[in-house]
Amino acid sequence: MRIGSTRRRLLVSGGLLVVPRLLRAQASPQIRLLVPFAAGGPMDMVARLVAPGAAERLGQTIVVENRTGGTGAVAMAEVTRARPDGTTLMITGSSWPVVMLLNRNLSFRMADFAPLTRMTLAPHLFVVPAALPVRTVDEFVAEARRRPGEWSYGTSGIGTTLHLGTEMLKMRTGIDIVHVPYRGNAPAMADLLAGRLQTMFPTIAEAAPYLADGRLRALAVGYPERINTLPDVPTMAEVGLGDVPAASDFGVATQAEVPAQARARLSEAFRDAIREPGLAARLRELGIFVVATTAERFAEMVREESERYAEVIRFVKVTLN
Repeated sequence: MRIGSTRRRLLVSGGLLVVPRLLRAQASPQIRLLVPFAAGGPMDMVARLVAPGAAERLGQTIVVENRTGGTGAVAMAEVTRARPDGTTLMITGSSWPVVMLLNRNLSFRMADFAPLTRMTLAPHLFVVPAALPVRTVDEFVAEARRRPGEWSYGTSGIGTTLHLGTEMLKMRTGIDIVHVPYRGNAPAMADLLAGRLQTMFPTIAEAAPYLADGRLRALAVGYPERINTLPDVPTMAEVGLGDVPAASDFGVATQAEVPAQARARLSEAFRDAIREPGLAARLRELGIFVVATTAERFAEMVREESERYAEVIRFVKVTLN
């Protein structure tokens, strides 16, 4: 007797027709985690490291997709166009609130998004070439004041948080150094090592090889406390520049219309995944520290960042329009 068909696979058990569990249960929808910058960078790395653990906790597959362009605007727009069911997320960075401040022609606003968790913080270092005759921030500021417009600094682009952070440094100290934007930190680092730039703010991992071989000197670190691997480098607060942003934050967000229960479930899964001891230790080796905040604290941080960067943008008069 035929007991199966190509349309429905049935099992005979005790004289009863039983639909296998995999066919009875509806497959959980796949989650897309959008990364607004290219593959291989620190944000992409954090996304790919945390995705498996979050997927395991959610019982859903998470696929990491790079959606580059517009300093994050392309990925943000895609999130707002997706169905508000919690299956389209994005990794965010420190530049998240900056996008709206610099571009008034976007189809979305911050109110269209729901922060889920700020997962990590990656401090940047205020560095100079070792050949530059300055050993402290005070000495750098004093020398730069004597050379208005002669020194320059590099970043990975106009409107990035480190561009605006260095402009805030200029506001706070009264120095005049010229911004040179690059298509990434690597070419900027090459020019810094060659002495064509006088400073930049790389991550700890980016600067570490050149600090070790003596080609760079660190003047300050953008973290609330000193770093164990750099115990002699003072914090920005210790040198009187505590409100100057010098770190990269990586978090997760989704649409504001996603139901609160789904948002809470996603937030918990990513917080628990990034706290996993092995992953946290691996990130710490790369100079990235786990913070794993609640959604509420992340939203508060975003509001604070928006206010801080708005001040700099008004002063510098920078725009992406």
